Amino acid sequence: MAKYLTNGDKVLQAVLSDQKLCEFADYNVADFETISEALDSDNPIVCAIAKIIDGNERSLTEREIYNEISNYLKQTI
Repeated sequence: MAKYLTNGDKVLQAVLSDQKLCEFADYNVADFETISEALDSDNPIVCAIAKIIDGNERSLTEREIYNEISNYLKQTI
């Protein structure tokens, strides 16, 4: 059982636990217990999800989160 450090970690686990997403993005949810672990992931889908949750926790605006994710994906994919 994962131990959660923040509400963001709980949200991350809830999102990453989706079976269809796991299959599509080809990751093991047990590898990402915290936001910081997911932010360091080589999997762009896992990292993008973590960036969205992290941006929300840091009270970024929707536009700031969008720009951060968009720039990340352009550089990564």
